[in-house]
Amino acid sequence: MVLCAADDNYVKPLAVTLFSAANSLKLGRHLQVILMDGGISESNWIGLKESLAGMPVSINVIRPDRKELEDLGISHHITHTAYFRLLAARLLPKELDKVIYLDSDLLVKEDIAEIWEQDVSPYYCLAAVDVACPFIDAYQADPRFRKSIPYLASTSPIPNWKELGLDPSGSYFNSGVMVLNLKRWREENIEIKLLKCLRENAPHVWCWDQYALNVVFAGQWGKLSARWNQGAHVFEFPDEKYSPIDPNEFRQMRDQPALIHFTTEFKPWNYRPFHPLRESWFSGLDRTAWANWRPQRPSYSLKTTLNNWWTRQAVYWTRKSIVQWRKLRLRFQSSLKHSVEGR
Repeated sequence: MVLCAADDNYVKPLAVTLFSAANSLKLGRHLQVILMDGGISESNWIGLKESLAGMPVSINVIRPDRKELEDLGISHHITHTAYFRLLAARLLPKELDKVIYLDSDLLVKEDIAEIWEQDVSPYYCLAAVDVACPFIDAYQADPRFRKSIPYLASTSPIPNWKELGLDPSGSYFNSGVMVLNLKRWREENIEIKLLKCLRENAPHVWCWDQYALNVVFAGQWGKLSARWNQGAHVFEFPDEKYSPIDPNEFRQMRDQPALIHFTTEFKPWNYRPFHPLRESWFSGLDRTAWANWRPQRPSYSLKTTLNNWWTRQAVYWTRKSIVQWRKLRLRFQSSLKHSVEGR
């Protein structure tokens, strides 16, 4: 049983996600999907159904009330549909004790029955460590992984962890692929706790729903192998020596992913974004009703061209400055430690 959430912005990638998931099932298996519809047009519904025709997949649709989430923050490529997963325990059938949640920007390479069969009962969820920001505070985490710090997307994805009483060395997971323990969610009214967390900590929220899930579930979630959620940030690290996770697991995630997650706002279906596996996504799209679709070059204007150039330069130099600053900070901390120990 799989849960997804999508609106018109994500119908093409949803088709790739579901087609690839169904296509990766072992013979005789069937994919049952519950789709939280955040606003999908009739024409896109036709395309989605055509994409999955003849595949071992069935879809049931529910339409959550977006109004109850409208006070929650959104930005970049994220709409309020991203928060629908937090309502899963209330909106899904009561007889359903667990479900696999999948984001709509995935390319599934292996049978997801492997993660369905893992025991979720001791935990709120199963998920993979987020390779972009794997620790609640990277500077307080396992010193074996300090070389990775300059390349992380965030060194502290829960910036107010001290006030919340969290263990700074604890792991932080990505919410795009999860096995949810709906039974425990219902027993402990988790939806209320998650939404309360977002509202009470609004100035500190980073990565939307993922913030609340990591705060509320801290220390009580089980780990999936990293290869079940290959985030785009894996390609930011020079090699496995700079990995923020076990090097062997890092290599498996990078080179043999069971599932590719096209994280960040730089999606493969946008015009000219960087991702080394972009063509794999288009190959997946070509097996759907949107075969041969490709993003069009934006209409030319000098102002737009200069703005795009300036944005790329700003992103490049900001990243480079952050990397250099973090390297200097690590050197300073190392020198200070040696100085203290030498006294």
